[in-house]
Amino acid sequence: MLATPVLFSPALASPPLFSPSLIAVSLVTPLVLVLVLGLAGLLRPGQAFTLRRRLTLFAPLAVVPAVLLALLAEPGSQAAALEVPWLLFGAHFAVDLYARPLLLIAALLYGAGLLAISWIKLRDTERGSGALSAFLLLSYSGNIGTYLAADAASFYLSFALMSFSAAGLVIHYRTPAARRATRVYLVMSVLSETAILAALILLTSAGGFLLTDSADAAGTAHPGLIQGLLFFGFGVKAGTVPLHVWLPLAHPAAPPAASAVLSGAMVKAGLIGWLRFLPEGETAGAVLMALALTGAFAAVVLGVLQHDPKVVLAYSTISQMGFITALVAVGLMVPELQAATSAAAVIYAVHHGLAKGALFLGVPVVKHYARGRTGILVLLGMLGAGLAVAGAPLTSGAFGKYVSKEAVSGIQVLGVGLDQLLPLVATGSTLLLLRFAAVLWTADRDPRRRADGELFSWLGVCAAGIVVPWVIGARWVTDPVQAEGVAVPSWERSTLWDATWPILLGVLLAGLAWGAARRGWLPARLTSSEKAAIPPGDLLVAEESLLRRVGSGGGRALDGAHGFTHAAAQRWGSFWSSAAQRGRRGVSWTEARLGRWESTGLTLVVLLSVVTVATMLIAGRSL
Repeated sequence: MLATPVLFSPALASPPLFSPSLIAVSLVTPLVLVLVLGLAGLLRPGQAFTLRRRLTLFAPLAVVPAVLLALLAEPGSQAAALEVPWLLFGAHFAVDLYARPLLLIAALLYGAGLLAISWIKLRDTERGSGALSAFLLLSYSGNIGTYLAADAASFYLSFALMSFSAAGLVIHYRTPAARRATRVYLVMSVLSETAILAALILLTSAGGFLLTDSADAAGTAHPGLIQGLLFFGFGVKAGTVPLHVWLPLAHPAAPPAASAVLSGAMVKAGLIGWLRFLPEGETAGAVLMALALTGAFAAVVLGVLQHDPKVVLAYSTISQMGFITALVAVGLMVPELQAATSAAAVIYAVHHGLAKGALFLGVPVVKHYARGRTGILVLLGMLGAGLAVAGAPLTSGAFGKYVSKEAVSGIQVLGVGLDQLLPLVATGSTLLLLRFAAVLWTADRDPRRRADGELFSWLGVCAAGIVVPWVIGARWVTDPVQAEGVAVPSWERSTLWDATWPILLGVLLAGLAWGAARRGWLPARLTSSEKAAIPPGDLLVAEESLLRRVGSGGGRALDGAHGFTHAAAQRWGSFWSSAAQRGRRGVSWTEARLGRWESTGLTLVVLLSVVTVATMLIAGRSL
């Protein structure tokens, strides 16, 4: 089990800065707004429009309680824990060292997403921001519930609420691509939820109902089976290869605000699930490490071949989550490093959530505001977010990568130091971001004259991405035993070079690929501007093709079996039909003959004679 921070300890108790009911307010407020949005349909059309419009405008305020909770909570204090004995089996919620930063990031991203769509005019005849706001609020409540849950039942309920509410975000536009992405997402979510439920049942049956007890339970209740179920269940949400196929389909189909929370907050629910429940084990860690590194580098190859900017960012998320998953794998293999790797994973997740959220929200911002007076501002904001994802010096990405390298120092993979492999993920991120910039630059423009919630929300996320990861990393995420913060980089010359060379290598590789394409040295399929060489969803396309072939082959086999049985039935029916016809002809012939015999009385004489002789023979034997 990975190092789970102390949820409550009397030694850490401090005078409460707020009531524990703030936890309940954070979880319930979004649900109340959704309920009112739904009940508005009972009003007259004009009244319903007015009410929904006002609720949509004020929906971003629903994240304020969670922001206050994250800022004021003292992890480990009694005021940061809430128990609801009448809910389920006795629900427990708490703010710990890992939930606090992820809670703040989720609140900021969902608040920005709700603000970005608040300008959309809601018409009675179309599905507008009312429905999108409702699904965002539902997903938000489930998302922060996964961070705050301190018992298995509350965690699973929150995780399920988040997962299935997100389907409403993916299908929002109702296009064929959105419907296909939603079908894939729902299938993957159902399989994921089933695996997680089975694992949690095993844990709770061994006495691990509370998260503080799950470590002991995981060591006794079929650890291998639990590991496999949790790998699959949380791996779907975390975008782990080969369970990542829903991400490249869902992101381009969903609105940008939904994509921002899908990539920045929801995928982190898989991370927190692993940190809470996953049993330690060297073999399990090695398997997870192999999947993590495969995703970190394979996603780069697939992403640079795409033509949709949001698809490119989706593959970037898969690559970045591979980086984070590698840290989790080290914690499984080397229990002594669990505290350091878990803290590094959370810090990197905080940085990635804000930076990737800014890039997703920036896609429509570039389309609407990349020209005129706001053009320079948009350019600087997108450039800063991109440099942060790549891990450029002095950015939050460089901070996250520095902490991660320090945490895995000395760990080797196939004879190569992991601290030497992980920087190459930044090279892949550079290639993906350059591809993203090239695709976005050639996209259509639709200028707007006035700033709105879309622009302001993006600016807010960009500003938060500059400041928040540093504050969280230096002051919030501490060692649960020594209560010490992580090491902040000193930005010496060697540190700056370590953050710079992977980006320079990525720029060099991109230049070589561009030059080879200009000279015609690359296959035409790779350089085509009309259709991606590998469609979004990559493995899913091959799987769908295989299923169609299996289905086609099965259909032909069924047709053949049906033809065989039909022919056999015909032959069997013909045989009995012929036999019946012969029987009818024999009866007719007999009846005809008997009819003639009756006229002469011969039949009666023959029958009497036979009966008489038979009777005499039987009587003679008996005497």
